[in-house]
Amino acid sequence: MSIYSFQLNQQYNRSEIRAAVGLDPKSKGGSIDTGYVQLNGADFVFCTVGGTSRTGHNYNNYFEGKDLIWRGKTNSHIHQPTIERMTGADAEVHVFWRVGDRDPFTYAGLGKAAAVWDETPVRVRWRFSADQGLVKLLRSSKRLPAIELKKIGQDHVHQAVQLIRDGSAEHQFGPSTDYDLIDSDGVRLPPKAVFGLAARLALGFDVLPGHFTAGETSPCFRILRRAGYQIVPKEMQDESINGFAEDSQDEPALELSEDDREWVEGRPKLIRHLVRERAKGLAQAKRLRFKRDHGKLFCERCKLDPVEFYGSIDGEACIEVHHSETQVSEMKQGHKTHLDSLQCLCANCHRLVHKQLKEGYPT
Repeated sequence: MSIYSFQLNQQYNRSEIRAAVGLDPKSKGGSIDTGYVQLNGADFVFCTVGGTSRTGHNYNNYFEGKDLIWRGKTNSHIHQPTIERMTGADAEVHVFWRVGDRDPFTYAGLGKAAAVWDETPVRVRWRFSADQGLVKLLRSSKRLPAIELKKIGQDHVHQAVQLIRDGSAEHQFGPSTDYDLIDSDGVRLPPKAVFGLAARLALGFDVLPGHFTAGETSPCFRILRRAGYQIVPKEMQDESINGFAEDSQDEPALELSEDDREWVEGRPKLIRHLVRERAKGLAQAKRLRFKRDHGKLFCERCKLDPVEFYGSIDGEACIEVHHSETQVSEMKQGHKTHLDSLQCLCANCHRLVHKQLKEGYPT
């Protein structure tokens, strides 16, 4: 347990921080005025978000959700002893941030390095544990607020389904009683177990059966269906499922995206099924996971950064998703696609790869 007791989201000036760590609050300069420092076995990070720091540097620190994407000092790199220590599994890193170089710092909490990029200056994704109010809520086994459940993305749901299908997911959810989630090849899974595991992936802590409810009007079912999965009454026979999906008001007809048109090409009888499984699902899940892992979208083949190249976030539209292991035309019935078997490619490289595959060239 930490010897420090900073309050989450509370503002502190440097003199208050000095006093809290046992230093003279009136002193100036020294290691605590740098971007990061170790004191009494704990590390402290001070950074400016979205602007220029007092030293005149702008390393483009920014929040992505609740994660902080942060850069170290000018010449820092992944193999420096300080960086290796701070990003280690057992590190205690207190993170403070501000917008203006004269503003007080806001305490973001204890950060854990969720990703470290081999760049200079080094880039780290700091992930923070649940805030104290949420921890108390979890300990009391009360319902999670809707604002927390909305953080569960399509990629989290897709990964949860894969983990349960593979038998590699440990959870405290029992078999379904009233409803089933229908997987891509018709396998029935317990919706609460899928949602609970997806919530754990999204929120970073164990989500238990008592933390949310299921049912037709619940956020649980809405989020699972938005990810492209059907939720049907348990007594419904398999041969009735397609008709149920067509008639369900909660499952509106979905248009084929450009990605989905390519993925299902040549298999028209499966279009509706695949769209429901992936419609803004599998391709979007890959993009979300890739951006979460790397901090941005870029082409894995030519390394094009579309936002930098086009000068706008709209440039991300040129990053497409490619099956790098099994082409759609070669997939057998019941084929399961994992996110790791997909690639993010720019439109040019994507078309080049498909032409090379068509002509028998190695890619």
